[in-house]
Order: sequence, then structure tokens, then C-alpha cells
Amino acid sequence: MGAKAALVLMAMLSLGLYTAREWDGTLGTSDERVIHLNFWNGFTGPDGRTMLEIIRQFNESHPGIEVTMQRMEWAIYYNKLMVAGIDDRAPEVFVIHASTLPRFARAGFIAGIDELFEGSPPRLPLDDFEAELMRQLRYDGQTIGVPMDIHPQGLYLNAALLREAGLVDTKGQARPPVTYDEFMAAVHAMHDDPDGDGRADQWGFSWSMWRHNFQSLMPQFGGRYFNDDGTSALDCPENVAALAFMVSLREGELLVPPPENNLGWVGFRQKKVAMVFDGVYMLGDLKRLEGLEYVAAPMPQIGPNPGTHGDAHVMCLQEDLDDDTRAAALEFMAFVSDHGLNWADAGQVPARRSARESEAFKSMQVQSAFAEQLPYVLFPPRSPAVFELQQQLDFAVEKALRGRATPEEALREARENFETFVRNAGLPMLADSEAPS
Repeated sequence: MGAKAALVLMAMLSLGLYTAREWDGTLGTSDERVIHLNFWNGFTGPDGRTMLEIIRQFNESHPGIEVTMQRMEWAIYYNKLMVAGIDDRAPEVFVIHASTLPRFARAGFIAGIDELFEGSPPRLPLDDFEAELMRQLRYDGQTIGVPMDIHPQGLYLNAALLREAGLVDTKGQARPPVTYDEFMAAVHAMHDDPDGDGRADQWGFSWSMWRHNFQSLMPQFGGRYFNDDGTSALDCPENVAALAFMVSLREGELLVPPPENNLGWVGFRQKKVAMVFDGVYMLGDLKRLEGLEYVAAPMPQIGPNPGTHGDAHVMCLQEDLDDDTRAAALEFMAFVSDHGLNWADAGQVPARRSARESEAFKSMQVQSAFAEQLPYVLFPPRSPAVFELQQQLDFAVEKALRGRATPEEALREARENFETFVRNAGLPMLADSEAPS
């Protein structure tokens, strides 16, 4: 990377040099130009088709503005977006996860958008969003994104297998476990190993995305990413306890498939696994299946506290836009936010409280069950080195589950490696002016 790019990457988000006029229905019409907006995201699954329909509605209802969407796999998306941004080629509007905002805010090509949440009345009512979520989007004293959703981890269950095991309520419907004891009873009740050789024909539970499973258990045991003084806490006793619980299910009776089986989500889809922890966004995958009767529920409380892991998709605006383009882009972002129920149908929990309180949303069984957890979702820390932190957690959880290290050893190594990276890269542990998470 050249010197200029490096400087741009390390620059803080600018304070905003102008205030764009609001879209008034005339931009690009008659004798004015048509405003083209490029919209980038990683919605390559069924969620992409939902977003395409929202864009079609926007284009039809907003003469003079044309939005074109480009979607790509998240694995390559972030690198492409960063390179485009530091080379002044960023799309007008783009989606990133709230957890990645610290990294991209330092690159200096995301604009502040406070005007969307100001005025009488504001285009987007600030009190319609979760306060903690909006705190995640504040940098250098300004808001730099419009949240589309909150996507927590939760519990998916095979309803038919629960009924067969007698795990039902008074109406005979599948009853998800709520407590540690109920969860362990359900794991045993739906574990079928007739010959006792440890190779079950049916598993009551399986770990799916290992790191996310661990991050979902962290708050239940009182875990955290950083200490109050801003130092890394990856190997704190509470995090160790969460990882130790995960390891405990593969010891002794072997209550979860061994790591090499790689069942997880695939096993749930194939009806070989009765319960998994995974994200609400996996609903789109289940909707494509035939013959799988499933329900969803909040994470059972395994530790002393309720808790789960969550993140959010956030729409951001390119910094250097002329007034008309900026106004059109802000109108598009607000329009998408207004269509939170459409977005929820793709397998998301809308960021807007008003959407979640609607009867239409309450009728969405999976999404509404996951939404019950919003009061205690633990977001990833606001760290510019979040990708490296996630990588170290991936390594730690895998080592522990494969028996290559104890939970204490694995998390201690993760903390040491993370600290080494941050020190060598010259990055702060946490975003500037940010209290530890």
C-alpha cells in the first residue's frame, strides 16, 4: 500500500463540509440530470432478492433517481470496498456490519448523516431505534450509518423431533428449552445412539458456527472483550467458563457430534440434529427446504445471565458527493429503513421498533422469537482490529473443541496474538473516544 493510501486508512472520519438539501421529488426530473446511485452489499442469498424488490419499488416511486445494486460474497466484499474507498471509487451507498465500522471509519470515506435524524419531524425518528445500536454508529461526534436490522444468534429446533421426545407444552406443541436444565434434558432426550458406540444416528444438539456460538455464550457467563481500562479480556475467567461449557458437551458421553463430523447446520437441515444455535439470517436457507418442520426460540440461559451475540447491517454514505446526489442517496437509505418489514421477511429483525411492534412482524415466528433477545444482545467491540480479533477467536474455539488446548490456554494465546497484532500494526485497541465494550 502506498503512503497516501496508508495515510487515508489511518485518517479519522471528517467532520462533514456541507449539509445536503432534502429530496423534494424534483431531483433529476425534466431538465435536470438523472441521478444514478450504486449500491453495494453482500446479500448474495435470498436476502438479495428481497433487496432487489425494495430497490424496484424505490426506482418506480422516485423519478429521476436510479439505484443499481451490486452484491458479492462477504469474504471478498470488504477488501474490494476498502480498496475502492481509499482510491476514491467507493459506491454512493454501501452496506457494512456495525462491527466493521471502526475499521472503515478510520479509512475516511464514510460521511456523517445526522440530518436524517434531526429536524421537526426528523426523516428517521431516533427514538425508533435501539439506543445501544445507535451508539455503535457514532464516530467523531456524528452518526455515520442507518441500521437496517439487528441479527442476533438464537435457537433453531426441529419441532417434530421435540414432539417425538415428549418435549411439548399443554397444547401439544414443541416446547423449546429455556433453562440450562431444560436444555441438557432436551439434548439427552433427542440423542439417539442405540449401540452406545458414540456414533449417534440422531444428535440432540450440535455446534454450528463455532465462534458465534462462543460469542453468544460469553454474555451469559458475564464475559467481555475488553476490561474497563481498555486492555484485552479475551482470556478472562468468564470467557473461559463459556468455552469450557462448549468443550464439556464433547467430553464423556459425547453429546455433540465430534468436530470432524462437521454436521452443525447441515445436520440440522438433514434432520440429523435436533437443535442448533445460529443467526436469524439463516431463515432464508430453511425457507428453501421442504419437509423440515422447524421453530425458533431465544438462546436458552446456560449461564447465570440471559445473553446472546448480535450484529447489524448498516447502510453508509460515500463522503464526497455533490448536494443532489447526497440528497438522493439519503432518500434511498431512508426508504430502505421505512421498508423494514419487507427486509424482515428475508430473515432479519428490523432495526426500527415500530416495525417490530407491528402485528405483521409478530406473526413471523422465527424473527419475533429472536427479537425477544434485543434487550441483552452483546455487540462486538468497537475495535479497528475486529477482523483480527475474530480470527483469533476462531482459532481459540477450534483448538479447544478439538482438544488441542484447554479453554484457558486457547484464549490466553488468542489474547496474546491479538495484542501483538495491534501493537505491530500501530492500531488502538478500541475506536478513539470510545469506552470499552
